[in-house]
Amino acid sequence: ADLVPELTTLVDTHPTRERLHTHLMLALYRAGRQADALHAYQRARRVLAEELGIRPGQELRELHQRI
Repeated sequence: ADLVPELTTLVDTHPTRERLHTHLMLALYRAGRQADALHAYQRARRVLAEELGIRPGQELRELHQRI
């Protein structure tokens, strides 16, 4: 099943939930949308910095490196 639309909605609703960004990136990557997955990481990084003043956690950074 394509989880991307549902995960996108969840990320839009809860933009500071890092775990949701991780799931969205993984779903995009598994759907063959590598560029979109990398773009999702940049969005997560920006939101976390602007809203919380933090960097992405280790899990999100490692997923970004693997993609």
